[in-house]
Amino acid sequence: MTEPLGIAWTTLPSREEADRLAADAVAAGLAACAQVEGPLRSHYTWEGRSHAEEEFRVTFKFAAAKGRDLETWVHARHPYALPQWLGVQVDFASPGYRAWVLGIR
Repeated sequence: MTEPLGIAWTTLPSREEADRLAADAVAAGLAACAQVEGPLRSHYTWEGRSHAEEEFRVTFKFAAAKGRDLETWVHARHPYALPQWLGVQVDFASPGYRAWVLGIR
């Protein structure tokens, strides 16, 4: 059986924080790749109040076996009290891309 891959997302309040988290996750060997997108506009309710804020999304690509370690690592460094953390297992990936992600140890 082929080792599964994962993709996970979080958002941060600034490009600088998003870039730092993305680069540090790759440097720590927890993700093969981390992409920063944005700005994007998030509308949400927090502590009973409506908010609309600019955020930057980070998308992490990683070996699924590292998923819990990456989640713990991100949460320990995240500026939000309750960071978004959404992850999925990848059902389809080209053999070459899969090998590249899994080769990043």
